[in-house]
Amino acid sequence: MKTIFRENAALWVTPILVIAAIVVAAIVFTSAGPHVVDVLPGDGDDDVPITAPVELIFSQPMDPDTVAGRLRIEPEIPGEWVWNGRTVAFQPQSALAPDTQYTVTLDSGASSQRGRTMQGSWSWQFRTRLPQLLYLGRPVPGAELRQLYLASFDGTPLHQLTDHPGGVWDYAVHPEGQAVVYSVLREDGGSDLWRMDRDGGDQGVLLACPEAACLNPAWSPDGRQLAYERRDIWAGAPNLDPQAGRIWLLDLEKGGKRPLFDYDVALHSPVWAPDGQRLAYVSPLLPGVEVYGLETQELQQFSNEWGEAPVWSPDGHWLVLPELMLAGESLVVRLVRVDLDAEEMGDISGDDDFVKDVAPAWSPGGGWIAFGRQFLDDERWTPGRQIWLTRPDASEAYALLDEPMGDHFALTWRPDGAALAYALSDLSQGPQPVPDVSVWVFDLAERVQGRIAGDAVLPRWLP
Repeated sequence: MKTIFRENAALWVTPILVIAAIVVAAIVFTSAGPHVVDVLPGDGDDDVPITAPVELIFSQPMDPDTVAGRLRIEPEIPGEWVWNGRTVAFQPQSALAPDTQYTVTLDSGASSQRGRTMQGSWSWQFRTRLPQLLYLGRPVPGAELRQLYLASFDGTPLHQLTDHPGGVWDYAVHPEGQAVVYSVLREDGGSDLWRMDRDGGDQGVLLACPEAACLNPAWSPDGRQLAYERRDIWAGAPNLDPQAGRIWLLDLEKGGKRPLFDYDVALHSPVWAPDGQRLAYVSPLLPGVEVYGLETQELQQFSNEWGEAPVWSPDGHWLVLPELMLAGESLVVRLVRVDLDAEEMGDISGDDDFVKDVAPAWSPGGGWIAFGRQFLDDERWTPGRQIWLTRPDASEAYALLDEPMGDHFALTWRPDGAALAYALSDLSQGPQPVPDVSVWVFDLAERVQGRIAGDAVLPRWLP
């Protein structure tokens, strides 16, 4: 009996000691001053994407007011600090500057919500990398299929990333540039979604699409989901009839996939809102564009006859897209800005009536919209579209380039807003069976342009 009593006593003593230790630890933890337990990017990181988040994680919930005046980034960049529990993250107006060393400092004196004061200051450094540019090109002149290529701006030669027998149809870049998802054509005319690292390594099938074509992937801002189109196969290729597309979602963490809606509806060209809570896309049966709240299931619809994919403003309050209109008895295409809060549409193409304004691209900082303009009147008509910039409220607009025999399209801003990549079709030789198309970059700071690659299309930045 004594042995049994002692064993039972031991069973009671052990959990009591554990509970006491937890209580003591909790008392020590709450009475101690707060401190930083982790930071992103890490201290000393020297290959940081310019779209990377800057975060501090504290040991205790903090009083935001006591942190705000003590936290700074050098060199200074416009933006704001946003709290989520014990984490504070910096949201810049656009991306960080390339090839720049940043120092983040938190001066002493910040307090926790319990009134405990942080002792000493905290500082760390990291360096951003220079963005690269992806595009689709041909391995040899005249080749039927295109592959994915990488262009750097440090003197490194152009680098072919893929070599698939069926070629690459299109692709999407991870928000922080860590990976690329791309659509690979199969012999039966369908396509699968593949994934690879930013340098072309670890290539493999992400999503097989038997008897169908999965293409036009769009990565969610947090990198956890893909929206993509699923289309039937027609005549040995993806069916490009606007009414053939269906939008699906792929959960990259759990691997599950599902259609956006549980009923069959024609939709295409999905574009994520900056907050990742909504999708905008083209609804050809409307015809127009829709904005769908993934959590709220709220659906907004806006008529549109032109049928081009909408473009989000960086703050997520607006869309911009081309619209087919009448100017007198002539058909023109003008840019319209959609106010999602007021559900109103406004023309922002300015005073020129006879224009064809298409392919808008909103700058990361939100201050400009780049687009392709072709004048339709006899005096100013040009064979190709020229690159123009306009303020979102149409208060200011000007031509960035004046190359009448060039058709400029596929405009894409570098994430920091300092450069604009585009494709250029040479129209000087008249109509050609295979147009001479090349990829260029315009440096907005230096106001100069440079040719990146010939026989190339679909440029996109790799931050």
